[in-house]
Amino acid sequence: METHKHTAAFPETTDRLAPPLSEHAILEFVEKVENLSLFQERIEKPSRIPQIWKAFREEIEHQITPAAMALFMVDQETHSFELSQWVPPACEAICRREIDAQIECGTFAWIVNRRQPAVIPSLVFKSRHSLVMLPLVTHSRTLGVAMIVTMIEEKSVTHERLRLLGILSKQCALVMENTLLYDQLKQEHRSLQEAQTRIIQAEKFASIGRLTSGAFHELLNPLNIISGHLQLMMMEQGLKAPLPDYLSLMKSASDRIASIVNSLLRFSAKKPKNSRPIDVLTLLQQMVDTVSNRRANARVTVEVTGEQGLPRVAAHEDDLKTVLTHLIDNAYDAMPDGGTLRISTGVQLAGPEGPDGQKRLAIRIADSGGGISANNIHKVFDPFFTTKEIGQGTGLSLAVSYALVTSMDGTLTFETQENAGAVFWVVLPLSPSGS
Repeated sequence: METHKHTAAFPETTDRLAPPLSEHAILEFVEKVENLSLFQERIEKPSRIPQIWKAFREEIEHQITPAAMALFMVDQETHSFELSQWVPPACEAICRREIDAQIECGTFAWIVNRRQPAVIPSLVFKSRHSLVMLPLVTHSRTLGVAMIVTMIEEKSVTHERLRLLGILSKQCALVMENTLLYDQLKQEHRSLQEAQTRIIQAEKFASIGRLTSGAFHELLNPLNIISGHLQLMMMEQGLKAPLPDYLSLMKSASDRIASIVNSLLRFSAKKPKNSRPIDVLTLLQQMVDTVSNRRANARVTVEVTGEQGLPRVAAHEDDLKTVLTHLIDNAYDAMPDGGTLRISTGVQLAGPEGPDGQKRLAIRIADSGGGISANNIHKVFDPFFTTKEIGQGTGLSLAVSYALVTSMDGTLTFETQENAGAVFWVVLPLSPSGS
Protein backbone atom coordinates (compact mmCIF):
# COMPACT_ATOMS: atom_id res chain seq x y z
CA MET A 1 0.00 0.00 0.00
CA GLU A 2 1.32 3.41 -0.89
CA THR A 3 1.46 6.20 1.59
CA HIS A 4 0.50 9.57 0.15
CA LYS A 5 1.93 12.76 1.62
CA HIS A 6 -0.60 15.56 1.80
CA THR A 7 1.93 18.37 1.84
CA ALA A 8 -0.44 20.74 0.09
CA ALA A 9 -3.01 20.51 2.89
CA PHE A 10 -0.42 21.13 5.59
CA PRO A 11 2.12 23.57 4.30
CA GLU A 12 5.22 24.53 6.21
CA THR A 13 4.41 27.26 8.76
CA THR A 14 7.84 28.12 10.10
CA ASP A 15 8.10 31.02 7.66
CA ARG A 16 5.01 32.63 9.23
CA LEU A 17 6.42 32.76 12.74
CA ALA A 18 8.43 35.73 13.97
CA PRO A 19 12.11 34.99 14.37
CA PRO A 20 13.05 34.10 17.94
CA LEU A 21 14.05 37.02 20.15
CA SER A 22 17.74 37.43 20.76
CA GLU A 23 19.12 37.40 24.28
CA HIS A 24 19.85 41.12 23.98
CA ALA A 25 16.24 41.90 22.99
CA ILE A 26 14.88 39.84 25.89
CA LEU A 27 17.15 41.61 28.38
CA GLU A 28 16.13 44.99 26.94
CA PHE A 29 12.45 44.08 27.31
CA VAL A 30 12.94 42.96 30.93
CA GLU A 31 14.78 46.18 31.68
CA LYS A 32 11.90 48.24 30.30
CA VAL A 33 9.38 46.34 32.42
CA GLU A 34 11.53 46.86 35.51
CA ASN A 35 11.86 50.58 34.74
CA LEU A 36 8.09 50.87 34.38
CA SER A 37 7.63 49.17 37.75
CA LEU A 38 10.17 51.48 39.39
CA PHE A 39 8.48 54.51 37.82
CA GLN A 40 5.13 53.39 39.20
CA GLU A 41 6.65 53.19 42.69
CA ARG A 42 8.26 56.61 42.33
CA ILE A 43 5.09 58.47 41.32
CA GLU A 44 2.92 56.73 43.92
CA LYS A 45 5.02 58.05 46.82
CA PRO A 46 4.48 61.83 46.29
CA SER A 47 1.18 63.26 47.48
CA ARG A 48 1.16 66.54 45.54
CA ILE A 49 0.89 67.30 41.82
CA PRO A 50 4.27 69.15 41.57
CA GLN A 51 6.12 66.16 43.05
CA ILE A 52 4.31 63.73 40.74
CA TRP A 53 5.16 65.95 37.77
CA LYS A 54 8.83 66.03 38.82
CA ALA A 55 9.02 62.22 38.91
CA PHE A 56 7.23 62.00 35.55
CA ARG A 57 9.55 64.60 34.03
CA GLU A 58 12.67 62.77 35.21
CA GLU A 59 11.42 59.53 33.63
CA ILE A 60 10.67 61.30 30.35
CA GLU A 61 14.22 62.65 30.29
CA HIS A 62 15.46 59.04 30.26
CA GLN A 63 13.54 58.43 27.03
CA ILE A 64 14.17 61.62 25.03
CA THR A 65 16.20 64.78 25.46
CA PRO A 66 13.80 67.71 26.02
CA ALA A 67 14.57 71.35 25.42
CA ALA A 68 11.56 72.33 27.56
CA MET A 69 8.63 70.65 29.25
CA ALA A 70 5.25 72.00 30.36
CA LEU A 71 2.23 70.61 32.16
CA PHE A 72 -1.24 71.93 31.33
CA MET A 73 -3.90 70.88 33.86
CA VAL A 74 -7.68 71.07 33.38
CA ASP A 75 -9.28 73.64 35.66
CA GLN A 76 -12.14 71.85 37.43
CA GLU A 77 -14.41 74.91 37.35
CA THR A 78 -13.77 76.45 33.92
CA HIS A 79 -12.69 73.16 32.21
CA SER A 80 -9.95 75.09 30.42
CA PHE A 81 -6.30 74.00 30.20
CA GLU A 82 -4.09 76.09 32.49
CA LEU A 83 -0.30 76.09 32.53
CA SER A 84 0.62 74.48 35.86
CA GLN A 85 4.31 73.49 35.71
CA TRP A 86 7.18 74.20 33.34
CA VAL A 87 10.95 73.79 32.96
CA PRO A 88 13.20 75.61 32.48
CA PRO A 89 11.77 78.60 34.40
CA ALA A 90 12.42 81.00 31.49
CA CYS A 91 10.17 79.09 29.07
CA GLU A 92 6.82 80.04 30.61
CA ALA A 93 5.90 82.72 28.08
CA ILE A 94 6.93 80.72 25.01
CA CYS A 95 5.07 77.63 26.27
CA ARG A 96 1.92 79.71 26.61
CA ARG A 97 2.35 81.07 23.07
CA GLU A 98 2.93 77.56 21.72
CA ILE A 99 -0.21 76.11 23.26
CA ASP A 100 -2.26 79.12 22.13
CA ALA A 101 -1.01 78.59 18.58
CA GLN A 102 -1.84 74.87 18.71
CA ILE A 103 -5.33 75.64 20.04
CA GLU A 104 -5.92 78.22 17.33
CA CYS A 105 -5.04 75.82 14.51
CA GLY A 106 -7.12 73.01 16.04
CA THR A 107 -4.28 70.56 16.66
CA PHE A 108 -4.59 70.72 20.42
CA ALA A 109 -8.29 69.78 20.33
CA TRP A 110 -7.46 66.88 18.02
CA ILE A 111 -4.86 65.56 20.47
CA VAL A 112 -7.19 65.90 23.47
CA ASN A 113 -10.07 64.16 21.71
CA ARG A 114 -7.82 61.42 20.33
CA ARG A 115 -6.46 60.68 23.86
CA GLN A 116 -3.26 59.24 22.42
CA PRO A 117 0.34 60.53 22.34
CA ALA A 118 1.30 62.46 19.22
CA VAL A 119 4.36 64.12 17.69
CA ILE A 120 3.67 67.41 15.95
CA PRO A 121 5.80 70.28 14.63
CA SER A 122 6.26 73.33 16.83
CA LEU A 123 4.61 76.55 15.66
CA VAL A 124 6.55 78.87 17.98
CA PHE A 125 9.88 77.27 18.92
CA LYS A 126 12.56 77.79 16.29
CA SER A 127 15.27 75.51 14.84
CA ARG A 128 12.95 72.66 13.81
CA HIS A 129 11.71 71.75 17.25
CA SER A 130 9.08 69.05 17.57
CA LEU A 131 6.43 68.65 20.24
CA VAL A 132 5.66 65.35 21.91
CA MET A 133 2.13 65.77 23.26
CA LEU A 134 1.10 63.34 25.98
CA PRO A 135 -2.57 63.51 27.10
CA LEU A 136 -2.94 62.66 30.79
CA VAL A 137 -6.14 60.65 30.64
CA THR A 138 -7.89 58.02 32.70
CA HIS A 139 -10.93 55.93 31.91
CA SER A 140 -13.26 58.62 33.28
CA ARG A 141 -11.70 61.96 32.40
CA THR A 142 -8.87 64.05 30.98
CA LEU A 143 -6.68 65.66 33.61
CA GLY A 144 -4.25 67.54 31.42
CA VAL A 145 -1.60 67.42 28.72
CA ALA A 146 2.18 67.18 29.02
CA MET A 147 4.08 69.02 26.29
CA ILE A 148 7.69 68.00 25.61
CA VAL A 149 9.70 70.25 23.32
CA THR A 150 12.58 68.38 21.66
CA MET A 151 15.05 68.75 18.79
CA ILE A 152 14.26 65.20 17.63
CA GLU A 153 12.61 65.12 14.21
CA GLU A 154 9.09 63.70 14.00
CA LYS A 155 10.19 60.67 12.00
CA SER A 156 12.90 59.87 14.55
CA VAL A 157 10.37 59.20 17.32
CA THR A 158 9.61 55.52 16.83
CA HIS A 159 6.20 53.99 17.32
CA GLU A 160 7.62 51.84 20.11
CA ARG A 161 8.97 54.84 22.00
CA LEU A 162 5.71 56.72 21.58
CA ARG A 163 3.80 53.75 23.00
CA LEU A 164 6.17 53.69 25.99
CA LEU A 165 5.61 57.41 26.58
CA GLY A 166 1.88 56.78 26.40
CA ILE A 167 2.12 54.09 29.09
CA LEU A 168 4.10 56.46 31.32
CA SER A 169 1.57 59.25 30.84
CA LYS A 170 -1.36 56.94 31.70
CA GLN A 171 0.36 55.79 34.89
CA CYS A 172 1.04 59.41 35.80
CA ALA A 173 -2.60 60.36 35.09
CA LEU A 174 -3.92 57.59 37.37
CA VAL A 175 -1.75 58.77 40.27
CA MET A 176 -2.74 62.41 39.66
CA GLU A 177 -6.42 61.46 39.61
CA ASN A 178 -6.07 59.62 42.92
CA THR A 179 -4.34 62.66 44.40
CA LEU A 180 -7.05 65.04 43.20
CA LEU A 181 -9.81 62.73 44.43
CA TYR A 182 -8.14 62.48 47.84
CA ASP A 183 -7.84 66.27 48.06
CA GLN A 184 -11.50 66.64 47.06
CA LEU A 185 -12.57 64.07 49.65
CA LYS A 186 -10.50 65.79 52.32
CA GLN A 187 -12.07 69.16 51.48
CA GLU A 188 -15.58 67.71 51.55
CA HIS A 189 -14.85 66.06 54.89
CA ARG A 190 -13.58 69.36 56.29
CA SER A 191 -16.66 71.19 55.00
CA LEU A 192 -18.90 68.54 56.58
CA GLN A 193 -17.13 68.90 59.91
CA GLU A 194 -17.48 72.68 59.77
CA ALA A 195 -21.19 72.37 58.94
CA GLN A 196 -21.70 69.97 61.85
CA THR A 197 -19.87 72.37 64.17
CA ARG A 198 -22.10 75.26 63.06
CA ILE A 199 -25.25 73.17 63.57
CA ILE A 200 -24.16 72.14 67.08
CA GLN A 201 -23.22 75.73 67.91
CA ALA A 202 -26.56 77.02 66.63
CA GLU A 203 -28.43 74.44 68.72
CA LYS A 204 -26.49 75.47 71.83
CA PHE A 205 -27.39 79.09 71.26
CA ALA A 206 -31.02 78.22 70.57
CA SER A 207 -31.24 76.23 73.81
CA ILE A 208 -29.76 79.07 75.83
CA GLY A 209 -32.08 81.50 74.07
CA ARG A 210 -35.16 79.47 74.96
CA LEU A 211 -34.02 79.19 78.56
CA THR A 212 -33.20 82.88 78.86
CA SER A 213 -36.35 84.17 77.20
CA GLY A 214 -38.46 82.25 79.71
CA ALA A 215 -36.47 83.34 82.77
CA PHE A 216 -35.63 86.88 81.65
CA HIS A 217 -38.48 88.75 83.37
CA GLU A 218 -38.40 86.43 86.38
CA LEU A 219 -34.76 87.38 86.95
CA LEU A 220 -34.76 91.06 86.06
CA ASN A 221 -37.91 92.07 87.94
CA PRO A 222 -36.59 91.11 91.41
CA LEU A 223 -33.14 92.32 90.38
CA ASN A 224 -34.54 95.77 89.55
CA ILE A 225 -36.22 95.90 92.96
CA ILE A 226 -32.96 95.02 94.71
CA SER A 227 -30.98 97.52 92.64
CA GLY A 228 -33.54 100.30 93.23
CA HIS A 229 -33.57 99.83 97.00
CA LEU A 230 -29.77 99.73 97.05
CA GLN A 231 -29.65 103.09 95.27
CA LEU A 232 -32.13 104.55 97.77
CA MET A 233 -30.06 103.29 100.71
CA MET A 234 -26.88 104.70 99.20
CA MET A 235 -28.54 108.13 98.96
CA GLU A 236 -29.21 108.27 102.70
CA GLN A 237 -27.01 110.55 104.74
CA GLY A 238 -24.99 109.59 107.77
CA LEU A 239 -24.41 105.95 106.97
CA LYS A 240 -21.72 104.55 109.19
CA ALA A 241 -18.70 102.77 107.79
CA PRO A 242 -18.34 100.16 106.39
CA LEU A 243 -22.01 100.18 105.34
CA PRO A 244 -21.49 102.46 102.24
CA ASP A 245 -18.77 100.10 100.98
CA TYR A 246 -21.03 97.07 101.43
CA LEU A 247 -23.86 98.80 99.57
CA SER A 248 -21.54 99.79 96.73
CA LEU A 249 -20.29 96.22 96.45
CA MET A 250 -23.87 94.91 96.36
CA LYS A 251 -24.81 97.43 93.66
CA SER A 252 -21.81 96.38 91.57
CA ALA A 253 -22.78 92.69 91.91
CA SER A 254 -26.40 93.38 90.92
CA ASP A 255 -25.22 95.34 87.86
CA ARG A 256 -23.04 92.39 86.90
CA ILE A 257 -26.01 90.02 87.12
CA ALA A 258 -28.06 92.36 84.93
CA SER A 259 -25.24 92.50 82.39
CA ILE A 260 -25.04 88.69 82.20
CA VAL A 261 -28.81 88.34 81.80
CA ASN A 262 -28.88 90.97 79.05
CA SER A 263 -26.02 89.21 77.27
CA LEU A 264 -27.88 85.92 77.42
CA LEU A 265 -30.99 87.62 76.08
CA ARG A 266 -29.17 88.23 72.80
CA PHE A 267 -29.40 84.51 72.08
CA SER A 268 -33.18 84.63 72.15
CA ALA A 269 -33.66 87.88 70.23
CA LYS A 270 -35.73 86.91 67.19
CA LYS A 271 -36.86 90.35 66.07
CA PRO A 272 -35.41 91.29 62.70
CA LYS A 273 -33.05 94.25 63.03
CA ASN A 274 -32.79 96.99 60.48
CA SER A 275 -29.42 96.85 58.75
CA ARG A 276 -27.91 99.87 57.13
CA PRO A 277 -24.72 100.59 55.16
CA ILE A 278 -21.80 101.00 57.57
CA ASP A 279 -18.29 102.32 56.95
CA VAL A 280 -16.32 99.60 58.74
CA LEU A 281 -12.97 101.41 58.79
CA THR A 282 -14.46 104.46 60.51
CA LEU A 283 -16.34 102.31 63.01
CA LEU A 284 -13.21 100.26 63.70
CA GLN A 285 -11.21 103.38 64.50
CA GLN A 286 -13.93 104.56 66.90
CA MET A 287 -13.97 101.23 68.76
CA VAL A 288 -10.16 101.12 68.90
CA ASP A 289 -10.08 104.63 70.38
CA THR A 290 -12.76 103.72 72.94
CA VAL A 291 -11.00 100.58 74.15
CA SER A 292 -7.53 102.18 74.04
CA ASN A 293 -8.67 105.09 76.19
CA ARG A 294 -10.24 102.68 78.68
CA ARG A 295 -7.05 100.60 78.76
CA ALA A 296 -4.55 103.44 78.63
CA ASN A 297 -2.18 101.64 81.02
CA ALA A 298 -1.86 98.56 78.79
CA ARG A 299 1.44 98.35 76.91
CA VAL A 300 -0.25 97.45 73.63
CA THR A 301 0.51 99.04 70.28
CA VAL A 302 -2.50 99.12 67.95
CA GLU A 303 -2.14 99.26 64.16
CA VAL A 304 -5.24 99.80 62.00
CA THR A 305 -4.90 99.49 58.23
CA GLY A 306 -7.41 99.44 55.41
CA GLU A 307 -7.95 100.84 51.96
CA GLN A 308 -9.85 104.08 51.78
CA GLY A 309 -13.11 103.87 49.88
CA LEU A 310 -13.88 100.28 50.83
CA PRO A 311 -17.49 99.28 50.15
CA ARG A 312 -19.84 99.47 53.10
CA VAL A 313 -21.29 96.43 54.81
CA ALA A 314 -24.93 95.70 55.60
CA ALA A 315 -25.12 95.35 59.39
CA HIS A 316 -26.78 96.56 62.56
CA GLU A 317 -24.46 99.26 63.89
CA ASP A 318 -24.91 98.63 67.64
CA ASP A 319 -24.41 94.89 67.19
CA LEU A 320 -21.28 95.41 65.11
CA LYS A 321 -19.93 97.81 67.76
CA THR A 322 -20.52 95.13 70.39
CA VAL A 323 -18.69 92.50 68.32
CA LEU A 324 -15.67 94.72 67.61
CA THR A 325 -15.45 95.86 71.24
CA HIS A 326 -15.50 92.24 72.47
CA LEU A 327 -12.82 91.14 70.01
CA ILE A 328 -10.54 94.11 70.72
CA ASP A 329 -10.99 93.64 74.48
CA ASN A 330 -10.15 89.94 74.19
CA ALA A 331 -7.03 90.79 72.18
CA TYR A 332 -5.90 93.14 74.96
CA ASP A 333 -6.59 90.43 77.56
CA ALA A 334 -4.44 88.00 75.55
CA MET A 335 -1.45 90.35 75.92
CA PRO A 336 -1.17 91.12 79.66
CA ASP A 337 2.53 91.90 79.29
CA GLY A 338 2.04 94.09 76.25
CA GLY A 339 2.29 93.39 72.54
CA THR A 340 0.96 94.45 69.15
CA LEU A 341 -2.64 94.40 67.97
CA ARG A 342 -2.97 94.52 64.19
CA ILE A 343 -6.38 95.22 62.66
CA SER A 344 -6.98 95.31 58.91
CA THR A 345 -9.89 95.24 56.49
CA GLY A 346 -10.30 94.26 52.86
CA VAL A 347 -12.70 92.83 50.28
CA GLN A 348 -12.57 89.10 49.60
CA LEU A 349 -14.53 86.48 47.72
CA ALA A 350 -16.80 84.48 49.98
CA GLY A 351 -15.42 81.10 50.94
CA PRO A 352 -17.30 77.84 51.54
CA GLU A 353 -19.51 79.58 54.09
CA GLY A 354 -20.88 82.11 51.63
CA PRO A 355 -22.36 82.09 48.12
CA ASP A 356 -19.75 81.39 45.47
CA GLY A 357 -18.41 84.50 43.85
CA GLN A 358 -20.14 86.91 46.24
CA LYS A 359 -17.82 89.59 47.51
CA ARG A 360 -17.68 90.24 51.24
CA LEU A 361 -15.69 92.47 53.54
CA ALA A 362 -13.29 90.84 55.98
CA ILE A 363 -12.06 92.31 59.27
CA ARG A 364 -8.86 90.76 60.60
CA ILE A 365 -7.97 91.21 64.28
CA ALA A 366 -4.60 89.68 65.19
CA ASP A 367 -2.84 89.78 68.57
CA SER A 368 0.70 88.75 69.51
CA GLY A 369 -0.33 86.99 72.71
CA GLY A 370 0.07 83.39 73.79
CA GLY A 371 -2.52 81.97 71.40
CA ILE A 372 -5.23 79.44 72.22
CA SER A 373 -4.22 76.03 73.52
CA ALA A 374 -5.16 72.94 71.51
CA ASN A 375 -7.41 71.75 74.35
CA ASN A 376 -9.51 74.93 74.17
CA ILE A 377 -9.86 75.41 70.40
CA HIS A 378 -13.24 73.67 70.23
CA LYS A 379 -14.61 75.60 73.23
CA VAL A 380 -13.85 79.15 72.12
CA PHE A 381 -17.43 80.04 71.13
CA ASP A 382 -19.11 78.03 73.90
CA PRO A 383 -21.20 80.18 76.27
CA PHE A 384 -19.62 80.63 79.73
CA PHE A 385 -16.24 79.28 78.61
CA THR A 386 -13.37 81.43 79.88
CA THR A 387 -9.74 81.00 80.83
CA LYS A 388 -9.84 84.03 83.14
CA GLU A 389 -9.95 83.90 86.91
CA ILE A 390 -13.35 83.54 88.58
CA GLY A 391 -15.05 86.91 88.65
CA GLN A 392 -12.83 88.34 85.90
CA GLY A 393 -15.01 87.32 82.96
CA THR A 394 -18.38 85.83 82.11
CA GLY A 395 -17.25 83.71 79.17
CA LEU A 396 -19.99 85.24 77.00
CA SER A 397 -18.19 87.83 74.88
CA LEU A 398 -17.13 85.49 72.07
CA ALA A 399 -20.35 83.49 72.21
CA VAL A 400 -22.41 86.68 71.93
CA SER A 401 -20.14 87.96 69.14
CA TYR A 402 -20.61 84.70 67.23
CA ALA A 403 -24.39 84.92 67.56
CA LEU A 404 -24.46 88.58 66.49
CA VAL A 405 -22.26 88.07 63.44
CA THR A 406 -24.34 85.06 62.40
CA SER A 407 -27.52 87.15 62.71
CA MET A 408 -25.96 89.60 60.24
CA ASP A 409 -25.43 86.77 57.69
CA GLY A 410 -21.72 86.90 58.41
CA THR A 411 -19.11 84.51 59.78
CA LEU A 412 -16.77 84.70 62.76
CA THR A 413 -13.79 82.36 62.60
CA PHE A 414 -10.30 82.22 64.08
CA GLU A 415 -6.90 80.67 63.58
CA THR A 416 -4.22 80.29 66.21
CA GLN A 417 -0.91 78.76 67.14
CA GLU A 418 0.02 78.23 70.75
CA ASN A 419 2.52 80.89 71.89
CA ALA A 420 2.14 82.66 68.51
CA GLY A 421 -1.03 84.71 68.96
CA ALA A 422 -4.53 84.41 67.53
CA VAL A 423 -6.30 85.90 64.52
CA PHE A 424 -10.07 86.44 64.44
CA TRP A 425 -11.89 87.02 61.15
CA VAL A 426 -15.23 88.79 60.86
CA VAL A 427 -16.63 88.42 57.33
CA LEU A 428 -19.77 90.41 56.49
CA PRO A 429 -21.90 90.82 53.36
CA LEU A 430 -21.57 94.05 51.44
CA SER A 431 -24.38 96.54 51.38
CA PRO A 432 -26.50 96.22 48.21
CA SER A 433 -25.81 99.86 47.42
CA GLY A 434 -22.07 99.21 47.75
CA SER A 435 -21.43 102.66 49.23
